[in-house]
Amino acid sequence: MKVKFTDLSGEFIQLKKALTKIFIRVGKTGQYVLGNELEKFEKNVKKFLKVKYVIGVGNWTEGMGLVCKALDLKKNDEIITVSNSFVATCGALAYNNVKPVLVDVNEDLNINPAKVIKKITRKTKAIMPVHLSGIPSSIFQLKKICKNKKLLLIEDAAHAFGSKLNNKFLGTIGDIGIFSLHPRKNFHVFGDGGIIVTNNKRIYTKLKLLRNHGLLNRDEAIIWGTNSRLDNMQAAFGNLMLKKINILNQKHINISKYYSKNLKKYVKTPIYNLKASNPTFHQYIIRTKHRNKLMKYLKKSGVETAIHYPNPIHKQQAYIKTFGRISLPMTEKYSKQILSLPMHHSLKKKQIQHVVKCIASFFDLKYYK
Repeated sequence: MKVKFTDLSGEFIQLKKALTKIFIRVGKTGQYVLGNELEKFEKNVKKFLKVKYVIGVGNWTEGMGLVCKALDLKKNDEIITVSNSFVATCGALAYNNVKPVLVDVNEDLNINPAKVIKKITRKTKAIMPVHLSGIPSSIFQLKKICKNKKLLLIEDAAHAFGSKLNNKFLGTIGDIGIFSLHPRKNFHVFGDGGIIVTNNKRIYTKLKLLRNHGLLNRDEAIIWGTNSRLDNMQAAFGNLMLKKINILNQKHINISKYYSKNLKKYVKTPIYNLKASNPTFHQYIIRTKHRNKLMKYLKKSGVETAIHYPNPIHKQQAYIKTFGRISLPMTEKYSKQILSLPMHHSLKKKQIQHVVKCIASFFDLKYYK
């Protein structure tokens, strides 16, 4: 049996009729850049997340760049974050001349607050945890640190739309939250896209100018900005997906529960607070010292897997050339153990059972020897 790691074409086929109707409807309006659909999308997201301000942008990376500009960050200002993330987490900072100061992680693969405290300097402007796979970081502990040290708290919530901790949506707990709408995310559009959320009116006002060339109106630019607008068509697709997101997230949660229940005797399953949080599991990441052999075995059994992420950011040439070599023991250790199992909207029960059966066979029959 073949089990795809992700199935974007399958999802498109399921939604083809609805997407086609949207394409025709928006096309007839002639509004492709900015427009009513984007305004509606931003209002809908604001209502869903219970946050004051929402900005639709081109993608997560550009969103982070806009945040750097909105906060007036200067060259070599520092933001503390993690290395076990997609390269954009640090790349967007470095590209905007902000220094990413990387710290190690806890066993849940999220940022270690104790390590954060040791890295705060006079150049530190913000702390930016990554809610990896939609599993909440220690966000309230970090918020307390930020308050005591008078720092900003930025949430990299690229994986976490709809995830909650203590009944609050991730991305809305800090000063700023940034989400990705990439097609692989639970909540997505059908191309690139991103969202920035905040409860700070001053930051919102500046972000809105920055994403559209600094224009106050069609003919007046009051600051230098850039072009990072979420397309009106993509916003319309986003409005469709927003109606479905609770159902889609719940499916991911149900799949993760089945995986955890049946795999915990064989591998290290995701760690999170069952009582206080509901991770939406953009990915389902297991850990085992037999990762490479298991990955090969699953491939032979028709199961596609991936690694998020095999090369931590501090091991990337781009980072080493710019900031030098550093050691993050836990991040490096876990990068050799982590394996992401199939997790997407189109997974069928028999496919999930097949994944579990294959992993159980691998360990029961000791194929790792």
